[in-house]
Amino acid sequence: MSKVLLFAASLLLVAGIAMAGIINPCNSPVVYTGATPECYFACPKGDTNNFVTEGFWFDFTINDIAGLPIEGIPFSDFWVVDCDAVRNLTYCPQPATANNNTDINGQTRMSLTTLAVGGCANGLTPVCQGYLLQQNVPPCTNYCFLIKVRSADMTGDLVVNIADLGLFATYFPPNPYNECGDFDCGGAVNIGDLARFAFHFGPPGHTC
Repeated sequence: MSKVLLFAASLLLVAGIAMAGIINPCNSPVVYTGATPECYFACPKGDTNNFVTEGFWFDFTINDIAGLPIEGIPFSDFWVVDCDAVRNLTYCPQPATANNNTDINGQTRMSLTTLAVGGCANGLTPVCQGYLLQQNVPPCTNYCFLIKVRSADMTGDLVVNIADLGLFATYFPPNPYNECGDFDCGGAVNIGDLARFAFHFGPPGHTC
């Protein structure tokens, strides 16, 4: 083999090694199982139902730039973020996790987590190690699963307090309907939403 070919082969080997283990966000499929849209009620305390109890979950297959599955990504390196720039959820330090580290096929599931958040959102994007995962349909665009997240912490300051009560009051009839106060996504703000809010407002107010 000539020195030029040997040098080129060495470069390809080094490049392959360098790419190994680096997440390819556009070739790491996420499969969502559940209703569309889904409705999820959250609290900064994280004391609401987990995803699977609510009837939905995410399955991840994480591949590197070379197209190979990445084994051993820690379960804590998975989370979800608000995919709507207009509405921003506020997260407690650990917003979500996968159930397990990725296996030999680069796979894991997120179903047992609860969201400890404040605010209001109409969609979630899954994240792995800081990469917003994308649909592998050129041009690659971020996943945005239609999961409506509603929180008793309506102001998004990570505590359910008098400020949230005041805001909720402005959404309660006969005031105009606001979807962020409709905690069960039933199309109206009613006594059921008030009862749910009251539980999390109870002294000293649920917080992270």
